Amino acid sequence: MYILKVAYNKHHYGFQTQPHKETVCDKIMDALKECNYLANDKIIFCGGRTDKGVSAIGNFIVVELSQEPILSHIYSKLKNKGIWIFGYKKIDTIPEVKYRHYRYILPIIPHIDEYNIDLMIEASKKLIGEHSFHNLSKKDRTKEKSPIRTIYDIKIEKNLYYITIDVIGKSFLWNMVRKIITALSEVGKENKPVGWIDELLCENHKGGVPPAPAEGLILMEAKTDIEYIYDKYVLNRFRREWMENYKKTTMKLGVCRNMMEFI
Repeated sequence: MYILKVAYNKHHYGFQTQPHKETVCDKIMDALKECNYLANDKIIFCGGRTDKGVSAIGNFIVVELSQEPILSHIYSKLKNKGIWIFGYKKIDTIPEVKYRHYRYILPIIPHIDEYNIDLMIEASKKLIGEHSFHNLSKKDRTKEKSPIRTIYDIKIEKNLYYITIDVIGKSFLWNMVRKIITALSEVGKENKPVGWIDELLCENHKGGVPPAPAEGLILMEAKTDIEYIYDKYVLNRFRREWMENYKKTTMKLGVCRNMMEFI
């Protein structure tokens, strides 16, 4: 078995394999087939299952390969598809995921969005620890999954353009992180009091919130003890492509700000 460290942008129809063949895993498996690396056409395990619109820099998959992969070869098959495999390791057993680290980028519109960061931090402390997140996740109609989850830490920082919210935990329910972001945002805007978080975590209370947009979410790390072998060429290409994306995005930001200031 091999574990492959995977990054991808938001322009995909989710992570897991689907019949329409447009997900991150579908495209990776197609690339591995083209390289004649696949010994089995199924993914054995993955670090995290992300929704459509979510990006990642620290996800992974475990697959059976017929030989040691050359990552630059795989990169050539994934070029311009918004997916990068820049690390790998041969393994005998599936690694334990010690924690998952998600980061959310919450944009700030100057002179319109007013967030009280101190209140957001106070509210976030109520979420740390073991709680029932039934009001902060997509409803499980099968009732097969326990809503009890453990959050290890939440960190919140603000700059001129956005608020960075880091959420770290063992595992997460569907839409859980994005609903946490909405809850913290409501408290930050002072639409809801800090004590509202206690209500959402109460097992007998029913009253959910909508998830924040998927495009702001990044899976930063699905942490294991694996020491990956990294490919310098792919890492360099990854950095260059995101630098180019940064320039284009900054240009758009400047245009948007000028348009708003005119009015």
